[in-house]
Amino acid sequence: MQEPLRSSQNTYPHLAKAFIYVLSILLPVYKCSCVALVTELQRQCVECGIAYEIIVADDGTMADTMNQYIVECNKVIGQLEGVRYIIRQENVGRSAIRNFLFSQSKGDSILFIDGDLSLDNPDFIRRYTQAESDVVVGGIRIGGNPEQWKGNLRYKYECACEANNTLEKRQKQPFQHLATNILIRRSALGECPYDERISRYGYEDVLLGQRFQQQGLTINHIDNPVLFCNFESNEAYISKTEEALHTLLQFRKDLINFSSLLKMVERIHHFHLAKFLLLAFKLLHKPLKHRLESNKPSVFLFNVYKLMYYINLEQQAR
Repeated sequence: MQEPLRSSQNTYPHLAKAFIYVLSILLPVYKCSCVALVTELQRQCVECGIAYEIIVADDGTMADTMNQYIVECNKVIGQLEGVRYIIRQENVGRSAIRNFLFSQSKGDSILFIDGDLSLDNPDFIRRYTQAESDVVVGGIRIGGNPEQWKGNLRYKYECACEANNTLEKRQKQPFQHLATNILIRRSALGECPYDERISRYGYEDVLLGQRFQQQGLTINHIDNPVLFCNFESNEAYISKTEEALHTLLQFRKDLINFSSLLKMVERIHHFHLAKFLLLAFKLLHKPLKHRLESNKPSVFLFNVYKLMYYINLEQQAR
C-alpha cells in the first residue's frame, strides 16, 4: 500500500492561465527549516512573471519526535501561492525523495535545490530563466561566520574544497560538479532521474552526471550559487562520510572515473601499500576519529581517515 501523503491545499490556480513554459522547483527537506528559502524563491518567481510551482517534500522528519516542531514551522510555506508542502511519514533517502518530487511536478524544466540551503542572490531565478542548455548548474558558495564555525569539520572541509569548485574548474569537468542547485530539462530526466539503488548517503548526484554524459547532454555551468551556511556537528559529518564511503564501495565500478579517492586507491594497490594502510587504520582509527570529532579537526587528517576507512571497507568486502 502506498504511503499516505499530506500536503497543502494550494492547487496552483495561476498555472491554468500562465505561459507554456513552467518551472518546477523541487526541494527535499529533512530536519531543517526551509521557510526563508522557499519564501524568497516564490517571491522571485512572481517578480519574474514566470509560470512556476514549488514543491517541498519532507522526507520523514515526523518519525523523529525531537524534530517534529520543524515540520509544523514549515507548514507556513503552504500558504504561499504556487507552493505545495508534502509531509512524508517515512524517510526514503536522497534518491527516492527526489524521484518522488519529480513525479509530483508538471514543469518543462526542473530545478533541484536542497532545503537546508540559503539564498542571498535577488537575481537567482532570473539568471536561470536566461540560461540555455539541457542542464544548467549554478554552483554553491560557502557562507557562515568563520569565527563561529572555526572548529567545525564540515565547514573547514567545504572551505578547503571551494577553490576546486569555481566556475572555471566546473566548466573544465562539467559532468563532475552536479551537486544541488541544478536546472534540468524535463525531457532529459526520463521517468526515474536518480538511481534508487543508492539507499545510503552520497554519490547520487555523481551517478546522475555519469548518466548525462552517456546521454550526450549539454551542461552549462553558470555563476548562480546558493549559499551553504549551516553545518552539522563533527560527529554527524563523520557518520555521513562513512555512509558515503559504503556507497562509493558499492558503486566503485560506476564511479572510477568520477572519484579522486578511487584513483588514489588504485595507486595504493599498484604500489602494494594497502596492507600498511590497513595496519595504520587498526592502530589509529579511534584516536584519529577522536581528533576529527574534537573542536580542532584537520582537513588533512580527514582525507587520510577517508582513505584508510575505504581501504578497510574494501578488505572486509573480500
